[in-house]
Amino acid sequence: MAEAILAYALTTVARVKTRLTITVNNHDTPLLYLINSVTDFIEGECNRRFKETTYTNEVYSPQGGRFIILKQSPVSSVSSVQYRAGLKSNPTWTDFNTDDWELMEDGQSGMIEAYGLLHGTNLFRVTYVAGYKINFTNYGDNNTHTLPADVTDLCERLVVRWFKRRESGGKQSEGLQGGSINWKDELDSEDKATLARYKRIPNFV
Repeated sequence: MAEAILAYALTTVARVKTRLTITVNNHDTPLLYLINSVTDFIEGECNRRFKETTYTNEVYSPQGGRFIILKQSPVSSVSSVQYRAGLKSNPTWTDFNTDDWELMEDGQSGMIEAYGLLHGTNLFRVTYVAGYKINFTNYGDNNTHTLPADVTDLCERLVVRWFKRRESGGKQSEGLQGGSINWKDELDSEDKATLARYKRIPNFV
């Protein structure tokens, strides 16, 4: 079975071909491999999934204070915020009262302020929708495509940069599917600045 473009890919083969002024299909497969590889690299560096996704019963361990920092952002909706009661071996999940929590900054920060948080492990869970809408067919329509343009630009620049280097170096495409490229070696200062702008702090608790 041939490899397909990732559902959460940060650009398309057609867009990259336009940058490269390629009009034939000979290079579609290696470009697809590169897009998938770069997409996973960017998401790994930023500790986030950019495509809008539903996260169900994601568990958190607040260490005091009033805030839950969700793993993903921007948050478009929160359907439940629950705390754990009962025994660890037989927990009972109970909804917070609606007035006891609030999504901060219209969801842009991915933070929830909740009153009465306790210190502990795996005490809270949240179901929410976060990320950007990705629909390159309607690129420019802010109702259906909200992925920041600089993220797509970064993905495309890395793909184009390596594709051109591959040709000038006489390299073949065999290694692309295996993800053997060290993308960190390909970064310049502008690339690093874009990654830093969208990086989420890892949630270790």
